[in-house]
Amino acid sequence: MVDEIMAAMVTQEDLMLVLQQSVAPQSPKLRIEVLDQKQKIIGILSGVVSGSMSISGESDVRRTADFVLQPTLTDNIKLTENSLLWLNKDIRIFAGLYNIRTREYRYYPLGAYVYTDTSGTYDASSNSLTVHCADFMKKLDGTKNGQLGPLAITFPAYREDEQTGEVLEYYTIRSAVIETLERLGHITNHRINDMGEYKAMPEYNEHWKQYREENATWNTIPYDQEFSAGCSVLSILTTFRDLYPNYEMFFDMEANTFTCQLKPMCYEDDVFLDHDFIQRVLISESTSVDLASVRNICEVWGKVIETDFYSDACSYAGNTYTSSISGYEEAYYNGDVIALRIPAYNLENAKLNINGLGAIRIYSEAAGKPLEAYTLKPGQVYAFQIKKQRVEGRDQIRAYLLGQWQVHALNVLTNGRKSGQLVTSPNGQSFELYSKEYFQNFYNCERVDLTIVPGSPYTVERLGEIPDIKVGGEYENITSDDLAADRAKWENWKNSRLTDQITITTALLPFLDVNKKVSYQRSDADQEYQYIITSVSHDFSAYTSTITMYRFYPLYETLLKEAGTHKTLGEYSHGVLGKYTHEELAGVVSGDVL
Repeated sequence: MVDEIMAAMVTQEDLMLVLQQSVAPQSPKLRIEVLDQKQKIIGILSGVVSGSMSISGESDVRRTADFVLQPTLTDNIKLTENSLLWLNKDIRIFAGLYNIRTREYRYYPLGAYVYTDTSGTYDASSNSLTVHCADFMKKLDGTKNGQLGPLAITFPAYREDEQTGEVLEYYTIRSAVIETLERLGHITNHRINDMGEYKAMPEYNEHWKQYREENATWNTIPYDQEFSAGCSVLSILTTFRDLYPNYEMFFDMEANTFTCQLKPMCYEDDVFLDHDFIQRVLISESTSVDLASVRNICEVWGKVIETDFYSDACSYAGNTYTSSISGYEEAYYNGDVIALRIPAYNLENAKLNINGLGAIRIYSEAAGKPLEAYTLKPGQVYAFQIKKQRVEGRDQIRAYLLGQWQVHALNVLTNGRKSGQLVTSPNGQSFELYSKEYFQNFYNCERVDLTIVPGSPYTVERLGEIPDIKVGGEYENITSDDLAADRAKWENWKNSRLTDQITITTALLPFLDVNKKVSYQRSDADQEYQYIITSVSHDFSAYTSTITMYRFYPLYETLLKEAGTHKTLGEYSHGVLGKYTHEELAGVVSGDVL
C-alpha cells in the first residue's frame, strides 16, 4: 500500500495514531526527500540512524534539523558533488507514524531545508555522517545565498513630480517586501499580508475598513529606506517587518511558503490539544519562571522627530493655534511635519492655522479622533503631521499630533484596581498610586497605556515597578508616540508572559507547531490553564517531543465577556471602565454576556 501524506489540519485520527505507537509493530520513522534546484525529487536519503528537529517562534530561522547517516549503505550519500549531500541540493523532511489498521505510515511534513555547515561532518570511528540543516531563511541571510552586491539599495517612500514636488504615488510596505523577495531573493512562493498601522487591522479595530478609507497612507513606507552594500535580503525584509510591531516572517512547514503576517495573539483560537490527551502521552514536566527577566513596565524612547518646519512663534485664540513659518509653501502638503512651541492648554476640537492657509482640526494619531482637551501643555514643543484624509468621498486636511520632540511612550501591566493610596510628587501634587496620572507625572511621559490583566502574577500591584527601558538602535526608527505605545505594549507582553513557562516531554507529536493553544494542568496546580506553544523539539532517536509553552493570560476585555464578571466591576478604576459604553456596562452589571 502507498504511504499517506497528512493534510494540514490535525484530526482525531492523527491523535489516535500517536496513542497507537506504544503497541505498534513498527516504530516511527523519518522520510527525507532530496530536491534539485528546481525543487524536484531526485532521491530519498536512507540509512538515517538518528535525528532531531527544533522549531522556535522567536527566531528568524524558525526550524533547524540534524540527522545522522551511515554513508556506507549507498554510494550516493557521500560528500561528493554528484551525491545527495551537496551544496546545491535541498531536502524535505517528513515524520511517519505507523497505522496498525491500514498497515502503512502516515507522514507529517516537517518543512523544507538547506544543508548548512558544509553539508556534514564524517566520523570514521563510528562510520557515521552528521548533517546539519536549517529552513530556507538560510537562503536569504547570506549563509546560502542572500548576500547582495556592492551597490547600496534605496526604497523611496513615494514618487513625486520632479517639477512641482507633488506626491504622485506612495509605496506600500507590502509591495516592498514582495519586490525584495522576488527580485533580490528569487522567492515567488509567498503569502504577504497587509502591513501597516495597527488601527487599520481587523485584529485590533472593528472599524478598520473606515480607517483605511480615511487614511490612505496607513500601509505605506513611512520614510525612505536605505541599505548599505553587502547587506542580506533578510536584513531588508526584517527592516520592513519591524517598521510596525508584532509581525513575523517564516517559511511554513506544509508548502514551504514564505509567510509574513501579524503574530497570532490566540485570543479567539480553539484549543489545539487538551489536557486529557496530553496526560495520555506525557513523559515528564518541568516548570520554570525566569525571575531575572520579568518586567511589568516598558518605556520606549523613539526617534527624535525630524521636522520639516519649526516655529517658536505661536499664539492661541478662538481655540486655534496660529503660527507664521518662514518658507512654508502656499498650501498644506500631505506628510509635512511641523513643530510648534505651544503657548497654552488646548480645549476640545482645537485647530491649527499656519500662514493663514486655513484652520485645520488637530487629531490624536493614537485615537484617530479630535484632540481631547488639555492634551497639549504650555511651553512644550509638539510635532504635527499634515495628512490628507478621504472622508465621505471628499478630501479633508487634518493635523495629527505625533507627540513631543522625542517619541516617548510607556506601557504598564496592572490589574486595573484602585489602589486607594495617594503619592505626592516633588512639585507637591498628589496622585493615586499606579493610576495613569501617577505614571505620566513620575515618568514624565504623556503617552501612558495600562494593560489590564487581573490574573497576572507580574502586575505592578503585586511586584512593584520593574521597568524595562528601550532606547537607541532599532527603537530610533519609531516615529510617533502611537507607534512607540504599540512597541511598548508588545515588549511588555513578552517581558511579563514569556517568562512564565512550562516544558513538557511527550511521545512524538509530529504535527505540532508554535503559536498553538493547549490546555494543561501542571502537576503542582489545582486547575487547568491555557498555554501557547513557543518552541518544539523532536528527538527521532527516542521518538519524543519536548514542548515549551507560556501561560496564556486573556486581556480584561475578554474577561468582561464572561458571565458573572459584573460582580467585580466596582474594584476597577474609572479609566478602565471608561473604555466601555453605558450599554455595555449595563449588560455586564445585569449578568448578560456582551
